[in-house]
Amino acid sequence: MKQLELIELVQQHHPMMGYTEIRKALNRAQNDYCARTELIKTTYTQDSVAGRRYYELDENILKVTSVQINDVTIPRLQGNPIIDDDEYDATTGLEAGSSSSNERYWYIVNNKLAVVEKVKNAITRDDKISNFQSISEVKEIRIFAISQGSDFTSNLTDVSELPIQFHEALSCKVIADGYLLNNINIDAHKIFYVKYQDFIKEGRKYARSNHIQTGNIRQTHF
Repeated sequence: MKQLELIELVQQHHPMMGYTEIRKALNRAQNDYCARTELIKTTYTQDSVAGRRYYELDENILKVTSVQINDVTIPRLQGNPIIDDDEYDATTGLEAGSSSSNERYWYIVNNKLAVVEKVKNAITRDDKISNFQSISEVKEIRIFAISQGSDFTSNLTDVSELPIQFHEALSCKVIADGYLLNNINIDAHKIFYVKYQDFIKEGRKYARSNHIQTGNIRQTHF
């Protein structure tokens, strides 16, 4: 359904709501629905930087599910290495390792993706030794993630990235919230909120079926 169709559904119940107000409410509803159902699965790609450990995650990412380096899936590291050789604030860390390894791992720190290689006695600091160093070569990083949908814009032909059978869930949430505002109609609020909850249940089941909705890989700075 196009954004205009969703707006018109809402205005059938709340004719005093304008396009801008409804658009903002639809975006909030979409964020809520995506977080509750984990329906949108997206792939992000970027090249690594030799000697760099931390990479910013796209703001739409809700959860990283897996990571590939050079088309090879790497495991998530349990716990964090005791020594860093890169900096959180993007300032220069240590030089890239002189030796490399194909035994690579990923983990998340403060909403950043970290990619490391396991090399024996890779780093020494303050009498401590770590066997993990930042990735030492330029490789393609591919992130598989559960994401938020892109926001609706002023373009009324915008279409949600959600599967089409779940588009109406967004209007149900906005209608329910509208009826709750200032206790306009509690009974009507309950009717549409229950309908929204049913859409959440169906969305979760559909997400568990492992359908990938976006089907695209887009170049993103994350």
